[in-house]
Amino acid sequence: IRSSIAIVSIISSSTLIWMIKRSRSGFTTTYNRILLGMAISDIFMSLGFAHFNFTSPSDGSYYVWNASGNQVTCSVQGFTFILGACSGVLYSCSVNLLSLAVVKYNKPDGYIRSKVEPFLHGVPIAY
Repeated sequence: IRSSIAIVSIISSSTLIWMIKRSRSGFTTTYNRILLGMAISDIFMSLGFAHFNFTSPSDGSYYVWNASGNQVTCSVQGFTFILGACSGVLYSCSVNLLSLAVVKYNKPDGYIRSKVEPFLHGVPIAY
């Protein structure tokens, strides 16, 4: 069931990216670019779940249904899940920091775009 939910999540995040791309502002606003990062992070995390146990090592097939992978496929699956999970949480923090800068400190768009946004994307990507 978790693989089916992961596929729905991938479709939903892809739809969100498509909707942002087709919107009037597109990827020109900081908020939309952060949402793009969150959607990509969710796709990576969902790819970690959407494997239907194909990536599990085949030597454990007696306790894992449909195991047909090896240690490398298992490691790649774990890496994509951790990459998406960590960057998704950090992009959520980026949305909060962006809201703090806009609402509380009344920072203009130019300031946010040049001074704040590199950190809002840099930390989730670099981590």
